[in-house]
Amino acid sequence: MKMSDLFIGRPVYWGLAAAIIGVLAFLGLRQEHVKDFVPFQFAVLAVALIAVGAVMVFYRPGERVTRDPLDFDDAS
Repeated sequence: MKMSDLFIGRPVYWGLAAAIIGVLAFLGLRQEHVKDFVPFQFAVLAVALIAVGAVMVFYRPGERVTRDPLDFDDAS
């Protein structure tokens, strides 16, 4: 089994996932969700917007995103 079969997606997406986990872990360790909830919400919103924007920028048409092919022709 190749690693590309196990880890679907480009390395930039895995780096993005690691960065998201890192930011959320940092905020959690500082207990921002307890001390300053509103800024914490905006930080989480910013992380989500950056992640969606990054996926929109780095996505290539025809890129494999699931293990099984998505067949929209059979959908009724």
